[in-house]
Amino acid sequence: MEIAVPLAKDRMRFAPMALIACLVAGCSPQLPSANMPTAKEQIEMRTAIPLVRSLTPHHRVPVDLEFDVPALPDDPTPPIFIGVRVTGVDPTAVSETADRLISAGVSAELHLERIEPSGAILVGLQRSQRVGVGQQASIPLSADGIAPGLFAFDADGTTMRDAGLSAEHAASRELAFGYNNAVRPGRYRLTLRFDRNSEALIAANAQLIVAYTYKGK
Repeated sequence: MEIAVPLAKDRMRFAPMALIACLVAGCSPQLPSANMPTAKEQIEMRTAIPLVRSLTPHHRVPVDLEFDVPALPDDPTPPIFIGVRVTGVDPTAVSETADRLISAGVSAELHLERIEPSGAILVGLQRSQRVGVGQQASIPLSADGIAPGLFAFDADGTTMRDAGLSAEHAASRELAFGYNNAVRPGRYRLTLRFDRNSEALIAANAQLIVAYTYKGK
């Protein structure tokens, strides 16, 4: 019994035909889109808290940011804060950078408004102030919205991880300008203008952060 062996020219003719069939069927390799946002860009595009924004040398221009505050499963009026965070690989270096920002006396003017159909409603903020050795007191932010400095604060770790804003291999520290312990869910607008010694934020590669407050156990 003889077995027919395909000629080389038959094989050559079959290859381009198979390729054409594959292309028609849509099995061509997919190239990444040039317009596909990177992971960093996706993080910067978040419009619900927790969120972060990178700071640039043009940070003296007032920040005007709108965002949503969703209710938490265990808290219909969750606490939130507004401030900055520093990140890095070395926890010691990150802590030292955060401490320097606290000592630098970085100040800002900030106003938080809840957007309602009837108009914007100003939301009061508080800040922490040292009143003794190892003692802190919560006092209202002044009517002009001036926060005279940053103070140590903690973001809620669970919601930060769920939003892709923290990772096990990275260290981070949060600092606050102001906070509110009970915010109604809804749409908000933050107007923030960095004031004194704001160049320290750029040197520290700090990010603006609006996030849920860590409530502890």
